Amino acid sequence: MRAVYRLAPAALAFAATVGLACKDSNAPRAIPQALTKVAGDTQVALTGTPLPDSLTVRVLGATGSPFAGVVVTWTVTSGSATLGAPSDITDAQGLAHTTASLGGTPGPVAVQAAVTSLTPVTFTATACDHPVIALGDSVSGALDTTDCRLGGYYTDFFELAAPTGPQGLRFTMTSSFDAYLELYKRPSALAAFNDDVDSTTTNSRVDAIVPADQYLIAPSSFLQFRVGAYNLTARTRPVELSGCTLVWSTRGIVIGDSVTTADCVDSTGGPHYADIVALYLEAGSVLKVLHQSAAFDAALFLEDGAGVSVASNNDSANVTTTTNAYLVYPVVLTGPYLLFVATHAASATGPYTLTISSSTTLSGSAPLRREGPQLLRVAPLRMPNHRLHRAWSR
Repeated sequence: MRAVYRLAPAALAFAATVGLACKDSNAPRAIPQALTKVAGDTQVALTGTPLPDSLTVRVLGATGSPFAGVVVTWTVTSGSATLGAPSDITDAQGLAHTTASLGGTPGPVAVQAAVTSLTPVTFTATACDHPVIALGDSVSGALDTTDCRLGGYYTDFFELAAPTGPQGLRFTMTSSFDAYLELYKRPSALAAFNDDVDSTTTNSRVDAIVPADQYLIAPSSFLQFRVGAYNLTARTRPVELSGCTLVWSTRGIVIGDSVTTADCVDSTGGPHYADIVALYLEAGSVLKVLHQSAAFDAALFLEDGAGVSVASNNDSANVTTTTNAYLVYPVVLTGPYLLFVATHAASATGPYTLTISSSTTLSGSAPLRREGPQLLRVAPLRMPNHRLHRAWSR
């Protein structure tokens, strides 16, 4: 122990000497050299809602490496918005973040990120108005260059409430330009879309059967950067799939209908009759459908938007006691699908009940997590609103 005490003063003296020798009062102090935008610029969202992505900047030093510990100040410089935090300190990667919620005023919004001694950067966003439309209303609107622009498509939005369900809906858009119509389940789940009503017109119409919820109707143009006047009507329609009419639906719906000889027909080895339901499905989710009938042997067939069969079922539901069909399909690709509510036996007809489960997961799985932009724009797909010209897969 005494040896330790004797060595300690010498060690302290050596450390002090080294420390004095290494200190250089003339060495330049490191300061940040650059501020750049990383993510969150040019977002589009509805008034009164948060931007889906955080605003993110990076601060760099003299060698281009991340600069940590710098205070970044965030300020709304134009438009209506509220920031999640007015300032943030850069992390080890030189990144700083904030969130933004749009106010009630539609139009452009600008948020500035600033660091002392550096040139500030500005993030832009667009707040989209979404006035209320009710079932039975007819609205005269116009696409304009001041409207919200999604990937080059000028788009308007209207808010509609379906207070009870299942609710049959019909939205019709007429215009001198090639109309395009989308339906979203609030806030961002695409439920339906249409380009042309049929091959003789460029007007758009969406028929849907949906559960009680809040929805957004989004009229736009099939082509980019088109402007002009349009008329939009919102009407109720029967909660039915009859006549081989293409009707969109969503998860969480129960439909009672009948297969008849006036429905879609496949004459291969038949005839076999079926109603069709259009669905927009997200990759990573699971579709669960129950088709029940006491009048015929039920069958289900699912095709993707290209007409390729991806799933089918005949007697999976209580196979020992019923001939009901139960289809479980883990969705691989995001996009539109056609569900054929059919019969197993040729020439069979009669009433049925179709249940599309609200569940998006297999038992015990984690729930589906939506990623991506708040508002979507899907590739146009022309789906005929009449008898199909090709046989549906069995």
